[in-house]
Amino acid sequence: MALYLTSIMSAEDVLLKLGVPLVVMFMSGWIIIRAWVNRPGVDSSGVSPAASSALFAPVLLGIYFFLLQSFTQEGLAAHAELVILYGAIFAPTFLLLLPFGITSLVRVRRRSAPLGNGLLCSAFAVWPILQVVWMCLLFGEWE
Repeated sequence: MALYLTSIMSAEDVLLKLGVPLVVMFMSGWIIIRAWVNRPGVDSSGVSPAASSALFAPVLLGIYFFLLQSFTQEGLAAHAELVILYGAIFAPTFLLLLPFGITSLVRVRRRSAPLGNGLLCSAFAVWPILQVVWMCLLFGEWE
């Protein structure tokens, strides 16, 4: 099953295997964050659950595919190689989106001024550009 989910057969297959998990992760994150922010005692003014969820969805998608591939690996060396590979490929995702998402939720929890939605959306807009540039540098497309 994991081999099928990590292989690509056609364009529709890519949409099914990338699009559906990403939408499910975004929507579930949106629902969870919205429920958490709307609890009594939490100041939710200025917080966008959609923007926060958008920051976590690509991170969760990378973790999802890592877990799928880790089921096909046997041995500690293969798992360590997979961790290094995913860490290297998705470094901009983990180093840009994750801190912004966590910071936005921590500031809500501490009742301080939330990060501006413009800042969160800008981080999310810059992320794919950094991810593509990083992968081109990593795989030697730009020498």
